[in-house]
Amino acid sequence: MNSIRKNSGGITFAQINITNLVDVALTLVIILLIMSPFLEQGIEVKLPVSSPGKVQVENSTIITIAPGDVYYIDDRKVTLREMYNILKEKKRINEHLSVIIKGDEAVLYKNIIKVLDISKKCNIETIGLATQAEVQ
Repeated sequence: MNSIRKNSGGITFAQINITNLVDVALTLVIILLIMSPFLEQGIEVKLPVSSPGKVQVENSTIITIAPGDVYYIDDRKVTLREMYNILKEKKRINEHLSVIIKGDEAVLYKNIIKVLDISKKCNIETIGLATQAEVQ
């Protein structure tokens, strides 16, 4: 097999067989596609228990999430849309507004995420999650 050619002008060109290179590249792509779901999952860990910290309640709005998708701001029952409007208005009045989220232990995680997203959309930067202190 002759891998060197000359064109009509006398210039020499080398032919490269790239079949093996393509085979290796496609094999690596397939390996990466197979491995990627395993890399995205993360490591299973036991989360730490935290002790309660000091919170300034004066500038805080307390949002309570009760079982059954029931939401309260302070003591007023609200929908998610009303919550957004109320938090937006409170943030306009008080630039340093903070939110404390109290969720019942039976509440689904997605409901807490909904409240966190609403707080984020209202540009509230200080958000706390209320917990019970562990009895020692």
